[in-house]
Amino acid sequence: MTTTSPAATGTFLFDRRAWTALLVLCAAVLFEGMSLSGINVQLAAIRTGLALRPDQLQLVAGAFLVAYAGLLLAGGTCADRWGARRVFLAGVAVFGAGALGAALAQGALSLVAARAVQGAGAAITAPAAVSLIVASFPEGAPRNRALGVFSAMGAAGFSLGVVTGGLLTEGFGWRGGFVLYVPMTILVIVLGSRVLGPPDTTAGAARRPLPYGSALLVTGGLAALVQGVGRVGSGSTAEVLAVAGAGLLGLLMFFAVQRRAASPLLPLALLADRRMAAACVALGGAFAAITGAMFLVATDLQGRQGYSALAAGLAFLPQGIAVGLLSTRAARLADRRPPTSLLLRGLAVITAGQLVYTTVPSGSYATHLLPAALLVGAGIAVAYPAAVLLAGAAASAENQGTASGALVTCQQAGGALGVAVVTGIRSTAPGDFWSGPYSLWACFGFAALALVACAVLLAPRRAG
Repeated sequence: MTTTSPAATGTFLFDRRAWTALLVLCAAVLFEGMSLSGINVQLAAIRTGLALRPDQLQLVAGAFLVAYAGLLLAGGTCADRWGARRVFLAGVAVFGAGALGAALAQGALSLVAARAVQGAGAAITAPAAVSLIVASFPEGAPRNRALGVFSAMGAAGFSLGVVTGGLLTEGFGWRGGFVLYVPMTILVIVLGSRVLGPPDTTAGAARRPLPYGSALLVTGGLAALVQGVGRVGSGSTAEVLAVAGAGLLGLLMFFAVQRRAASPLLPLALLADRRMAAACVALGGAFAAITGAMFLVATDLQGRQGYSALAAGLAFLPQGIAVGLLSTRAARLADRRPPTSLLLRGLAVITAGQLVYTTVPSGSYATHLLPAALLVGAGIAVAYPAAVLLAGAAASAENQGTASGALVTCQQAGGALGVAVVTGIRSTAPGDFWSGPYSLWACFGFAALALVACAVLLAPRRAG
């Protein structure tokens, strides 16, 4: 897409075309966010319909996150090589194919595979969309506003997904929650082919090798680790250790490859910066807690407390609303307070919300789940932009995209591991002991550890 700015052309036509293109890009991130959260209220019906075990159920929830986390960094290289427009449209098509496969799935394996395809499509789409926005809007306020709108649509999709997923599951069964995305992806592809400009104008690094090996190592390693952890309590000790160990080995090999690579997917020098490390720890730990708690509470609401899928979705809606309403105000706080302070305060609020979440199974909605959801939403609104600002300050100009990708990778990987850990914990004890508040203490632990680790990383260093 042309990089000529609206100010340079002096015409309203270009401005209108750029904002029309932004709407198409936002539509894609909107329904990807919806799929990410909507699965939580589909799981109870999926478990009944396909007779899945708990460890299989957590793979259905985590497959999207694992594929997204593992392939996101490679997605930017694909956009550079083949052109952001072409890769964006291809990513949307892959996501749609995964949604169709999930709707038609007849067993655990096919459903998990389809969810992974959806995550791969999202990982390909996201960096290409950001590249198109950067190419379409001039640096400064127009670009910042466009990127802000794009980010807000992801949050809006996450909030909307639990409601639409519940509504469609209740009306059409769990398959209806996946069918929704098929016409949506077709519409985005048709409109995108018209408004996103020529196919190859954003292609750049045609000679840069594609990081197949690195992408396979990080995705496979994370997938094996999640599978191994999720099998604790339901698989043999040897099986758990073998699968989880293979996952850790794959991740260690990924970092070893990055250390020697001339053009690494993830420069280790960037992670060595305390600000970047704190931002990654914050989002990884926070979303391990948040995603794990949503997984546990959503299944408990529908299983033990008899909520419908729609009612369970509506129960979580205040969390997303809090994020949407407070994000703009929280971003303005960065003009008056350092991002380090905001990050720690946001994590503290998230940790408080997770503490309240531990009381949800034994309390009422108004006095327990609602306050927990509002606290977590408020904490996300403060912590997330602070983490982005810290990562941006740590990265050089040429590594801004890499820093952003690393943050989202940690967020999604944290979510997948969070679901796997709480599933493993629940499987270790029979009866109802771990189905009560005790299983949610692991989520509180994730948030609390992230808060403590970030406080240590961001503490002022004494000279000498």
